[in-house]
Amino acid sequence: MWRYLVIVLLQLELLRGSDISNEVADEEMVLAFVVNRHGERAPDSDELALSDQQEKLRNLTHIEGLEGLTNAGKRRAYEIGKFIRQRYGHEGYGLLSKIYMPSEVEIRSTDKDRTKMTAQIVMAAVFPPEPEEQWDEGLGKIWQPVPYTAIPLSEDYLRYYANCQKFKELMAIAKKKAVLEEFHQFKDMVSLVLKETGKDFSEDPIQFQTIFDLFKSTVSLGLDIPEWAKPLLPKLGEAARLAYRLYFKTDEMKKIGGGVLLNDFIEAAKKISSGEPMKKRFRMFSGHDFNIGSLMEVTKVIRHEQSNPEYGALFALELYKSKTTGEYSVVPIYLPRAGASSVQVLHFSFCENSSHCSLEKFIENTKDFVLPEKEFYNICTIRTEL
Repeated sequence: MWRYLVIVLLQLELLRGSDISNEVADEEMVLAFVVNRHGERAPDSDELALSDQQEKLRNLTHIEGLEGLTNAGKRRAYEIGKFIRQRYGHEGYGLLSKIYMPSEVEIRSTDKDRTKMTAQIVMAAVFPPEPEEQWDEGLGKIWQPVPYTAIPLSEDYLRYYANCQKFKELMAIAKKKAVLEEFHQFKDMVSLVLKETGKDFSEDPIQFQTIFDLFKSTVSLGLDIPEWAKPLLPKLGEAARLAYRLYFKTDEMKKIGGGVLLNDFIEAAKKISSGEPMKKRFRMFSGHDFNIGSLMEVTKVIRHEQSNPEYGALFALELYKSKTTGEYSVVPIYLPRAGASSVQVLHFSFCENSSHCSLEKFIENTKDFVLPEKEFYNICTIRTEL
């Protein structure tokens, strides 16, 4: 079974990351915004409706329930935490202290069990309690609580694709156009999928991503996928990738999706570069593949490998200060799959010659996508007291 998914899921990494020791020693990291996707999860209700193994999947996930973080997902989350500790902790760039310091860290999660559990496990790997923090002879020697923030899904800019009416309208237009253009090539596969699942994908190409996510969840739970689907996996994978790309079809969609995160990073970077004291210089957002994709889009990151972010993927914007010149620069990094891949140091399209892009150039070239949080609520007609 695995040999089929390898074709689609484990594409060659064309951009290999650099070790910390190989990066410029002159650069001091002063800020990091990290966006990660949660670990492996159980199928959701839409995916389950497409499965011919519904009873087996329900039995295998009766504890975590639909969409819940599986044991494999918990292990993946721990790998995310190990990476963060290695890169940003005292053995890496030193942005984080060896012990948990509330003044250094801000964690935000979407209000979904799988992302909240991922955030908890990640922090357990980042901050195993040192002797002065141990609070019990048992659990207290190996774990300490690290708080996170989660707001209602209906008001969360990280869930823009589900709560923003304007985005939904733009998505409907993008789908209609894509059905006639990009997805016309899959018309034969649509007929076969309809025959096997009873679901018609011809008007809603997002269903291709739904069924592909179903197969990923199915395999991660130790089950096989249907025989009819195996020879279609490469084409299903391509259709799923195109479906994912629909979320970033226009600049307006990109701005709604990633503009708030971009704005917050720039505002924090400006404060630091102007010499203002600022706490919480490590900020983590435990979210979804769309959050990674939207931030990549608004920052115009170059990725030669275009597969959708996997479970345990991580994207970060890092701010550095030169120890010799005092100048500030921004670096994008990407971890395709925590625990199973190497970090990739990427480039912005407007800074192709160096991974370190000057803060001024970064701000200038991304200004059209900046979206303050209050403006997000106005555009999306969301009523909130936040």
